Amino acid sequence: MLLQRTIFVLALTVNVALCGYQRSIVHFDMKGAPPKVAYFKQLLSTVSGLGATGVLLEWEDMFPYQGDLARIINKNAYTEDEVISILDHAQQLGLEVIPLVQTLAHMEWILKNEEYAVLREDERYPMVACIGDPQSLELILDSVNQLMRVHSKFNTNYIHIGADEAFQVGICEADRLILPIKYENNTLRMIFDHLKKVSINVTEEFPATKILMWYDELKSAPLELIKEYSLDDLVIPVVWKYTSNLDNDLPPEMWKNMSYSFKEVWGGSAFKGADGASRYWNRLKPYILNNKEWYLQNEKYKSHFTTFDSIIITGWQRYDHFASLCELWPTSMVSLALNLIVLTKFHIDTASAEQVIQALNCPPSTTLDQLVAGSDRCRYPGYRARDAIRDYVQLKTFFENSTWVHNRENGWLQSSHMRLAASNPYYIDAIGKAYERTLKKLDTVSSNLRTAYTEIFYPDVIEEFMTDYVNPFYDDLQKRKEAVQTIDTKRSYGPRPWFRL
Repeated sequence: MLLQRTIFVLALTVNVALCGYQRSIVHFDMKGAPPKVAYFKQLLSTVSGLGATGVLLEWEDMFPYQGDLARIINKNAYTEDEVISILDHAQQLGLEVIPLVQTLAHMEWILKNEEYAVLREDERYPMVACIGDPQSLELILDSVNQLMRVHSKFNTNYIHIGADEAFQVGICEADRLILPIKYENNTLRMIFDHLKKVSINVTEEFPATKILMWYDELKSAPLELIKEYSLDDLVIPVVWKYTSNLDNDLPPEMWKNMSYSFKEVWGGSAFKGADGASRYWNRLKPYILNNKEWYLQNEKYKSHFTTFDSIIITGWQRYDHFASLCELWPTSMVSLALNLIVLTKFHIDTASAEQVIQALNCPPSTTLDQLVAGSDRCRYPGYRARDAIRDYVQLKTFFENSTWVHNRENGWLQSSHMRLAASNPYYIDAIGKAYERTLKKLDTVSSNLRTAYTEIFYPDVIEEFMTDYVNPFYDDLQKRKEAVQTIDTKRSYGPRPWFRL
């Protein structure tokens, strides 16, 4: 009954022929909490078992680049043998593997380093490459070719060259010099020429590989400009948006204009990492709504294109190379599972729900309500980390909702009370005991977090997670507990005023 009730809630009535996407590509974002190799392979197996047809691997600084780039890769970077082992495992599972390498913006992992700072579009920001400088193109092509050299040992039908969110263009000296001479002071011409060079490099070296790119620079571009630089033949746009009102964010005119230039288009939705840069627990609802919208976008606009049957379901672990960790794999497996169903069927029926329960190694008695609420006891890869994060969320939420504690804090344990070590013990002794109980539970949760994270991530991940999300809560509780203890040692106070100039 519970299963049926939740299915009813998640299923919306639509007056369309339901068929969905034929190719569902799951995104792996390695710039945040890259998985250890064993966990990586377990995730791939689970992704395959959930019905995905492929994976998009955004290696970033975890790829074992050689030559000059070897100096700046992540100290935890995979070895080439490990990458080949991962790719071989994916191929054995029948997953299509698509590498993603940034070629315009989101190049922080390179441009943040002193030796490459000169290649920034804006010297203040390590995001966009100065594409008017030949050294930038040389560096970018080196990263593309090294990546493809390894991936080409397997069936590599596509490569994704990024190209989203280029917030600064035409600022660096090389750009300013070349813009009026070669591009009529049109920065979009310069971007298109750059993307054309990158694309031709791929097609000449690897003629069987097609090129995907985010649609950002294409969505409002003049049709004649797209054709002038042959992007209509060279690239396939991936239209991405993670909101719940795609009719507003992706208006019909955009789709119509896109169809004038491109015969094929892909979609881009999300199952995690798009609900706030510091959100570390997955809220399922925004993603369900987003993927339902993407299903409907496909139904509305697929007739505009020769091919619109593929979607990348993104799973960001950071918004960029510098951003905080957000929703990681362990908290988001249910979201992935249910949203893969939404993209192919629109609604979640009983048979699909039971398939998810089996694929995620859940107890047979698990209900869809429990999956949606995050209260399940499924044992998919990384579930111990999921349990530890859930315990932390529940503990912190319980404390934050303890109004009796906060009412007493507001009246008798403000910053002034702690600074002066002066308050009424009658009101603060009880909250001191609440601090002690919470800290004791937090010690257990922290220990479980460290153990669980160590199994699946590299050591720096747990330190970052603790530093940003757990330690501030712990430290504040500890400071307040110590303030209560100090106040309790005093038995008398002098006359006011206690604050003196």
